[in-house]
Amino acid sequence: MKMEREARGMARLGLKWDCIYSSPYPRALETAQIVQKTLGLPILEVAEGLACGYFGLGALQELTTRHASRAELLFVGHEPHLSLLVEQLSGANIEMKKGSLACVETNTSEPDAGILRFLLTPSQLVCLGENT
Repeated sequence: MKMEREARGMARLGLKWDCIYSSPYPRALETAQIVQKTLGLPILEVAEGLACGYFGLGALQELTTRHASRAELLFVGHEPHLSLLVEQLSGANIEMKKGSLACVETNTSEPDAGILRFLLTPSQLVCLGENT
């Protein structure tokens, strides 16, 4: 399965998260579960705000207040909402395809306060995952 290879690519990069938040929709939830299992992550929570609809800075702030300031969180949702969130956080103009992974480093949910550390396409993640 392609998502399993992508998750192995994430593992090969040494990526770990303190919590995964997923849309309740089956496709996103299945993706989150594959990543959780492959990386051995302890916490997966369903976040209704990640369902198709706008997931903005306010919704992000609600979820992040549950965690320590240095928590690393993974959000599994839908396009174009995740691209818009990355753009709002980092100021970067990006386009994410289904299965892409973006990393934004920030300690606030204020607009343009984050740094886009990387944006990986599904093909790049699969390539990394195939060699493990």
